[in-house]
Amino acid sequence: MKRLLLTLGLLLGLALAQAPAYPENTAGFGYAPDKGFYLQGSLVLPFSPLGIDTGLDAQVLLSQNPEVYALLKANLFPGLVIADLYASLGLGLDLRYPFGVHLGPLASVELPGGALSAGLGLGYQGGFHLAWGAGFRLYLEPLALEVSTSDRYPFLLALLYLW
Repeated sequence: MKRLLLTLGLLLGLALAQAPAYPENTAGFGYAPDKGFYLQGSLVLPFSPLGIDTGLDAQVLLSQNPEVYALLKANLFPGLVIADLYASLGLGLDLRYPFGVHLGPLASVELPGGALSAGLGLGYQGGFHLAWGAGFRLYLEPLALEVSTSDRYPFLLALLYLW
């Protein structure tokens, strides 16, 4: 029964993830009602130019018309404090298939037991395009449950395994 609950939780958490500005190692699944199931994950990159934390987040839509999303991010200001809550401010470059590319800021605020994150980007996807995303991640170590919205889907629920 524990394995079944863990598997269901993992599937639920991967669908709706909006990654925080800081890099993490994750793997999971998500579900967006209008799109279907997503396979997603993120990695802390082993190199840190200029001492900046860097990471890569990726999502793949598992459907007949696949979509791939990759976000390269750099956490430029990891130690901000807003009203006694830790915050991060970074820069992200997102690459998409079908072709799209966006560059813009990423921000996260750590709440007790979770994190609230948002991102914005200007770029090209079939013309001038504004990319955006916002989400909340609830940490249930070693799992995280994430709910998000973005220009790619109106609602995503994801279950992630953190390591």
